[in-house]
Amino acid sequence: MNKQRILIVDDEESVLFVLKNSLRKLGDQFQIVTATDGFRALEHLRQMPFDLVVTDYRMHGMDGLQLLVAIHDIQPKTRVILITAYGNEALQSEAKRLQAYRYLTKPLDIGVFRQIVQEALRGEVAVSRPGILILSDQRYRQALALLTDLRGEVGARCIILTDANGQTIAQVGDVADLHVAEIASLLSGGMATLQAAGQALDQDSNAINLSYREGKRDNLYAINIGQQLLLILVIENSAYSSRLGSVWYYARQTAVSLRQTLGEAEYATAPQIFDEDMNQAFSDELDKLFGDDDDTDLWEDAPTNTPSQPASAQPPGKLMNFADAIAAGLIPGSAIEQE
Repeated sequence: MNKQRILIVDDEESVLFVLKNSLRKLGDQFQIVTATDGFRALEHLRQMPFDLVVTDYRMHGMDGLQLLVAIHDIQPKTRVILITAYGNEALQSEAKRLQAYRYLTKPLDIGVFRQIVQEALRGEVAVSRPGILILSDQRYRQALALLTDLRGEVGARCIILTDANGQTIAQVGDVADLHVAEIASLLSGGMATLQAAGQALDQDSNAINLSYREGKRDNLYAINIGQQLLLILVIENSAYSSRLGSVWYYARQTAVSLRQTLGEAEYATAPQIFDEDMNQAFSDELDKLFGDDDDTDLWEDAPTNTPSQPASAQPPGKLMNFADAIAAGLIPGSAIEQE
Protein backbone atom coordinates (compact mmCIF):
# COMPACT_ATOMS: atom_id res chain seq x y z
CA MET A 1 0.00 0.00 0.00
CA ASN A 2 1.33 3.45 -0.92
CA LYS A 3 2.18 5.58 2.08
CA GLN A 4 0.63 9.00 2.48
CA ARG A 5 3.27 11.72 2.59
CA ILE A 6 3.42 14.52 5.17
CA LEU A 7 5.85 17.43 4.86
CA ILE A 8 6.63 19.41 8.04
CA VAL A 9 8.30 22.82 7.60
CA ASP A 10 9.88 24.87 10.39
CA ASP A 11 13.19 26.70 10.72
CA GLU A 12 13.67 25.31 14.25
CA GLU A 13 15.01 21.75 14.12
CA SER A 14 13.83 21.12 17.66
CA VAL A 15 10.24 21.89 16.60
CA LEU A 16 10.59 19.63 13.56
CA PHE A 17 11.80 16.87 15.86
CA VAL A 18 8.84 17.20 18.23
CA LEU A 19 6.20 17.43 15.50
CA LYS A 20 7.66 14.61 13.42
CA ASN A 21 7.93 12.22 16.32
CA SER A 22 4.54 13.17 17.72
CA LEU A 23 3.03 11.83 14.48
CA ARG A 24 4.76 8.48 14.76
CA LYS A 25 1.85 7.19 16.84
CA LEU A 26 -0.32 7.47 13.75
CA GLY A 27 1.36 4.36 12.37
CA ASP A 28 3.84 3.38 9.70
CA GLN A 29 1.43 4.04 6.82
CA PHE A 30 2.73 7.61 6.63
CA GLN A 31 6.01 8.93 5.24
CA ILE A 32 7.10 12.06 7.10
CA VAL A 33 9.58 14.46 5.49
CA THR A 34 10.93 17.65 7.09
CA ALA A 35 12.32 20.92 5.74
CA THR A 36 13.96 23.81 7.59
CA ASP A 37 12.65 26.56 5.30
CA GLY A 38 10.14 27.24 2.54
CA PHE A 39 12.66 26.92 -0.28
CA ARG A 40 13.75 23.42 0.77
CA ALA A 41 10.07 22.54 1.17
CA LEU A 42 9.42 23.56 -2.44
CA GLU A 43 12.30 21.37 -3.60
CA HIS A 44 10.63 18.37 -1.94
CA LEU A 45 7.26 19.32 -3.46
CA ARG A 46 8.75 19.48 -6.96
CA GLN A 47 10.28 16.03 -6.53
CA MET A 48 7.28 14.11 -5.15
CA PRO A 49 3.59 14.56 -4.30
CA PHE A 50 2.51 15.23 -0.72
CA ASP A 51 -0.91 14.71 0.83
CA LEU A 52 -0.36 17.23 3.62
CA VAL A 53 2.02 20.07 4.50
CA VAL A 54 2.33 21.34 8.08
CA THR A 55 4.19 24.66 8.13
CA ASP A 56 5.13 27.33 10.61
CA TYR A 57 4.17 30.89 9.71
CA ARG A 58 7.24 32.92 10.68
CA MET A 59 10.35 31.55 9.00
CA HIS A 60 13.46 33.05 7.47
CA GLY A 61 13.30 33.88 3.76
CA MET A 62 9.76 32.70 3.04
CA ASP A 63 6.89 32.79 5.50
CA GLY A 64 4.12 30.22 5.78
CA LEU A 65 1.57 32.21 3.76
CA GLN A 66 4.00 32.63 0.87
CA LEU A 67 4.70 28.92 1.01
CA LEU A 68 0.96 28.22 1.03
CA VAL A 69 0.51 30.18 -2.22
CA ALA A 70 3.43 28.31 -3.84
CA ILE A 71 2.06 24.94 -2.73
CA HIS A 72 -1.29 25.65 -4.40
CA ASP A 73 0.58 26.40 -7.63
CA ILE A 74 2.72 23.26 -7.54
CA GLN A 75 0.31 20.76 -5.94
CA PRO A 76 -3.21 22.27 -5.82
CA LYS A 77 -4.76 19.26 -4.04
CA THR A 78 -2.27 19.24 -1.18
CA ARG A 79 -3.78 20.36 2.11
CA VAL A 80 -1.89 22.78 4.33
CA ILE A 81 -2.01 23.28 8.10
CA LEU A 82 -0.56 26.65 9.17
CA ILE A 83 0.87 26.93 12.69
CA THR A 84 1.85 30.21 14.33
CA ALA A 85 2.72 31.75 17.68
CA TYR A 86 1.76 35.18 16.32
CA GLY A 87 -1.96 34.65 15.85
CA ASN A 88 -4.28 37.52 15.06
CA GLU A 89 -7.52 38.01 13.15
CA ALA A 90 -5.80 39.46 10.07
CA LEU A 91 -3.47 36.47 9.76
CA GLN A 92 -6.32 34.01 10.35
CA SER A 93 -8.43 35.77 7.71
CA GLU A 94 -5.58 35.65 5.19
CA ALA A 95 -4.96 31.95 5.90
CA LYS A 96 -8.65 31.28 5.31
CA ARG A 97 -8.64 33.32 2.08
CA LEU A 98 -5.67 31.31 0.83
CA GLN A 99 -7.58 28.10 1.65
CA ALA A 100 -5.41 26.72 4.41
CA TYR A 101 -7.00 23.53 5.72
CA ARG A 102 -6.53 24.59 9.34
CA TYR A 103 -4.97 27.51 11.20
CA LEU A 104 -3.53 26.58 14.61
CA THR A 105 -1.87 28.71 17.25
CA LYS A 106 0.86 27.66 19.66
CA PRO A 107 1.08 26.08 22.14
CA LEU A 108 -0.39 23.01 20.49
CA ASP A 109 -2.32 20.23 22.14
CA ILE A 110 -0.43 17.31 20.60
CA GLY A 111 -3.41 14.96 20.79
CA VAL A 112 -5.61 17.43 18.90
CA PHE A 113 -2.78 18.09 16.44
CA ARG A 114 -2.58 14.38 15.62
CA GLN A 115 -6.36 14.25 15.21
CA ILE A 116 -6.42 17.20 12.81
CA VAL A 117 -3.63 15.64 10.75
CA GLN A 118 -5.67 12.44 10.46
CA GLU A 119 -8.76 14.41 9.42
CA ALA A 120 -6.79 16.17 6.71
CA LEU A 121 -5.37 12.90 5.40
CA ARG A 122 -8.84 11.31 5.34
CA GLY A 123 -10.09 14.16 3.18
CA GLU A 124 -12.54 15.55 5.71
CA VAL A 125 -13.69 19.17 5.84
CA ALA A 126 -12.98 20.73 9.22
CA VAL A 127 -14.58 23.97 10.35
CA SER A 128 -13.71 25.70 13.61
CA ARG A 129 -16.43 26.47 16.14
CA PRO A 130 -16.67 25.76 19.87
CA GLY A 131 -15.48 22.36 18.70
CA ILE A 132 -14.63 21.32 15.17
CA LEU A 133 -17.40 20.27 12.83
CA ILE A 134 -16.10 17.36 10.81
CA LEU A 135 -17.78 16.84 7.44
CA SER A 136 -16.84 14.21 4.94
CA ASP A 137 -16.51 15.44 1.36
CA GLN A 138 -19.75 13.62 0.56
CA ARG A 139 -21.70 15.44 3.30
CA TYR A 140 -20.19 18.74 2.24
CA ARG A 141 -21.37 18.19 -1.32
CA GLN A 142 -24.82 17.25 -0.04
CA ALA A 143 -25.02 20.46 2.00
CA LEU A 144 -23.86 22.51 -0.98
CA ALA A 145 -26.51 20.89 -3.20
CA LEU A 146 -29.24 21.76 -0.69
CA LEU A 147 -28.12 25.41 -0.65
CA THR A 148 -28.06 25.50 -4.45
CA ASP A 149 -31.59 24.09 -4.68
CA LEU A 150 -32.87 26.58 -2.09
CA ARG A 151 -31.30 29.49 -3.94
CA GLY A 152 -33.15 28.47 -7.09
CA GLU A 153 -36.46 28.10 -5.26
CA VAL A 154 -36.41 31.55 -3.58
CA GLY A 155 -34.30 33.51 -6.06
CA ALA A 156 -31.66 34.45 -3.47
CA ARG A 157 -28.66 36.58 -4.24
CA CYS A 158 -26.64 34.29 -1.97
CA ILE A 159 -27.10 31.68 0.76
CA ILE A 160 -24.52 31.00 3.46
CA LEU A 161 -24.26 28.22 6.02
CA THR A 162 -22.16 29.31 9.01
CA ASP A 163 -21.39 28.24 12.54
CA ALA A 164 -22.12 30.26 15.67
CA ASN A 165 -18.73 32.01 15.41
CA GLY A 166 -19.38 33.28 11.90
CA GLN A 167 -17.13 30.77 10.17
CA THR A 168 -18.46 29.87 6.72
CA ILE A 169 -19.14 26.19 6.17
CA ALA A 170 -20.66 26.43 2.68
CA GLN A 171 -22.00 29.18 0.45
CA VAL A 172 -23.56 29.72 -2.96
CA GLY A 173 -24.10 32.93 -4.91
CA ASP A 174 -22.49 36.37 -4.77
CA VAL A 175 -21.02 37.33 -1.37
CA ALA A 176 -18.34 39.70 -2.69
CA ASP A 177 -19.35 42.83 -0.75
CA LEU A 178 -20.77 41.14 2.35
CA HIS A 179 -19.06 41.07 5.75
CA VAL A 180 -20.15 37.50 6.28
CA ALA A 181 -18.37 36.82 9.58
CA GLU A 182 -19.70 40.02 11.18
CA ILE A 183 -23.25 39.47 9.90
CA ALA A 184 -23.27 35.84 11.04
CA SER A 185 -21.90 36.71 14.48
CA LEU A 186 -24.58 39.37 15.03
CA LEU A 187 -27.35 37.11 13.77
CA SER A 188 -26.13 34.27 15.99
CA GLY A 189 -26.48 36.46 19.06
CA GLY A 190 -30.01 37.50 18.13
CA MET A 191 -30.98 33.95 17.24
CA ALA A 192 -29.65 32.65 20.58
CA THR A 193 -31.89 35.17 22.35
CA LEU A 194 -34.88 34.08 20.28
CA GLN A 195 -34.18 30.41 21.03
CA ALA A 196 -33.93 31.10 24.75
CA ALA A 197 -37.21 33.03 24.72
CA GLY A 198 -38.93 30.21 22.85
CA GLN A 199 -37.59 27.60 25.22
CA ALA A 200 -38.88 29.61 28.17
CA LEU A 201 -42.25 29.66 26.44
CA ASP A 202 -42.71 25.97 25.65
CA GLN A 203 -39.47 24.16 26.69
CA ASP A 204 -38.81 23.23 23.04
CA SER A 205 -35.05 23.43 22.46
CA ASN A 206 -35.19 21.99 18.93
CA ALA A 207 -37.47 24.54 17.31
CA ILE A 208 -36.52 26.17 14.00
CA ASN A 209 -36.60 29.95 14.26
CA LEU A 210 -36.74 32.63 11.58
CA SER A 211 -35.21 36.10 11.86
CA TYR A 212 -36.11 38.60 9.13
CA ARG A 213 -35.05 42.10 8.12
CA GLU A 214 -36.48 44.03 5.17
CA GLY A 215 -33.96 46.46 3.73
CA LYS A 216 -34.00 49.05 0.95
CA ARG A 217 -31.83 46.94 -1.34
CA ASP A 218 -31.75 43.45 0.18
CA ASN A 219 -33.90 41.39 2.52
CA LEU A 220 -32.05 39.35 5.12
CA TYR A 221 -33.28 36.02 6.50
CA ALA A 222 -31.66 33.81 9.14
CA ILE A 223 -32.81 30.32 10.11
CA ASN A 224 -31.16 28.28 12.85
CA ILE A 225 -30.18 24.63 12.37
CA GLY A 226 -30.06 23.25 15.87
CA GLN A 227 -28.17 25.44 18.34
CA GLN A 228 -24.84 25.61 16.53
CA LEU A 229 -25.47 26.40 12.84
CA LEU A 230 -27.12 29.23 10.97
CA LEU A 231 -28.59 29.48 7.47
CA ILE A 232 -28.40 33.02 6.05
CA LEU A 233 -30.30 34.14 2.93
CA VAL A 234 -29.83 37.47 1.14
CA ILE A 235 -32.61 38.21 -1.36
CA GLU A 236 -32.83 41.36 -3.47
CA ASN A 237 -35.76 43.56 -2.48
CA SER A 238 -37.81 44.09 -5.60
CA ALA A 239 -41.35 43.70 -6.89
CA TYR A 240 -40.39 40.22 -8.08
CA SER A 241 -38.80 39.01 -4.83
CA SER A 242 -40.12 35.91 -3.13
CA ARG A 243 -42.52 36.72 -0.33
CA LEU A 244 -41.80 36.03 3.32
CA GLY A 245 -44.15 33.03 3.57
CA SER A 246 -42.63 31.38 0.52
CA VAL A 247 -39.07 31.95 1.71
CA TRP A 248 -39.92 30.60 5.15
CA TYR A 249 -41.53 27.47 3.66
CA TYR A 250 -38.57 26.51 1.47
CA ALA A 251 -35.93 27.61 3.98
CA ARG A 252 -37.54 25.53 6.71
CA GLN A 253 -37.55 22.46 4.47
CA THR A 254 -33.88 23.02 3.72
CA ALA A 255 -33.08 23.52 7.41
CA VAL A 256 -34.69 20.18 8.23
CA SER A 257 -32.73 18.46 5.44
CA LEU A 258 -29.48 20.08 6.57
CA ARG A 259 -30.11 19.00 10.14
CA GLN A 260 -30.46 15.41 8.93
CA THR A 261 -27.37 15.69 6.73
CA LEU A 262 -25.15 17.37 9.31
CA GLY A 263 -26.61 15.67 12.36
CA GLU A 264 -24.43 12.63 11.81
CA ALA A 265 -21.25 14.68 11.56
CA GLU A 266 -18.73 14.41 14.36
CA TYR A 267 -17.57 17.16 16.68
CA ALA A 268 -13.99 17.19 17.93
CA THR A 269 -12.60 19.24 20.78
CA ALA A 270 -11.11 22.52 19.68
CA PRO A 271 -7.37 22.99 20.29
CA GLN A 272 -6.16 24.95 23.30
CA ILE A 273 -4.85 28.27 22.03
CA PHE A 274 -2.75 30.98 23.64
CA ASP A 275 -2.45 29.85 27.22
CA GLU A 276 -1.49 32.86 29.36
CA ASP A 277 1.42 30.97 30.87
CA MET A 278 3.53 30.08 27.83
CA ASN A 279 6.24 28.44 29.96
CA GLN A 280 3.78 26.07 31.63
CA ALA A 281 2.02 25.30 28.35
CA PHE A 282 5.24 24.23 26.67
CA SER A 283 6.17 22.19 29.72
CA ASP A 284 2.78 20.44 29.73
CA GLU A 285 3.05 19.56 26.06
CA LEU A 286 6.54 18.17 26.53
CA ASP A 287 5.26 16.15 29.48
CA LYS A 288 2.63 14.64 27.17
CA LEU A 289 5.27 13.79 24.60
CA PHE A 290 7.92 12.33 26.85
CA GLY A 291 6.07 11.27 29.97
CA ASP A 292 4.38 8.15 28.54
CA ASP A 293 6.01 4.78 28.15
CA ASP A 294 4.43 4.63 24.72
CA ASP A 295 6.43 7.69 23.69
CA THR A 296 9.89 6.56 24.79
CA ASP A 297 10.75 5.83 21.15
CA LEU A 298 10.55 9.56 20.41
CA TRP A 299 14.23 9.79 21.26
CA GLU A 300 15.02 8.01 17.99
CA ASP A 301 15.82 10.06 14.88
CA ALA A 302 16.74 13.14 16.93
CA PRO A 303 18.43 16.02 15.03
CA THR A 304 22.15 15.57 14.56
CA ASN A 305 22.89 18.59 16.75
CA THR A 306 20.81 17.10 19.60
CA PRO A 307 22.24 14.16 21.61
CA SER A 308 20.08 11.06 21.29
CA GLN A 309 19.59 11.06 25.07
CA PRO A 310 21.23 14.09 26.69
CA ALA A 311 22.56 13.88 30.20
CA SER A 312 20.11 16.50 31.42
CA ALA A 313 17.12 14.51 30.23
CA GLN A 314 15.13 12.38 32.62
CA PRO A 315 15.10 8.61 32.12
CA PRO A 316 12.30 7.26 29.92
CA GLY A 317 8.98 7.19 31.75
CA LYS A 318 9.67 10.33 33.83
CA LEU A 319 8.50 13.84 33.02
CA MET A 320 10.83 16.35 31.38
CA ASN A 321 10.43 19.94 32.61
CA PHE A 322 10.87 23.11 30.58
CA ALA A 323 14.48 23.70 31.66
CA ASP A 324 15.41 20.13 30.72
CA ALA A 325 13.81 20.59 27.32
CA ILE A 326 15.94 23.69 26.65
CA ALA A 327 19.06 21.83 27.77
CA ALA A 328 18.13 18.94 25.48
CA GLY A 329 17.79 21.27 22.54
CA LEU A 330 14.11 20.47 21.98
CA ILE A 331 12.99 24.06 22.69
CA PRO A 332 15.29 27.04 22.00
CA GLY A 333 16.27 29.01 25.08
CA SER A 334 14.93 32.19 23.50
CA ALA A 335 11.49 30.65 22.90
CA ILE A 336 9.75 32.60 25.64
CA GLU A 337 11.14 35.93 24.44
CA GLN A 338 10.28 35.16 20.82
CA GLU A 339 6.73 34.10 21.68
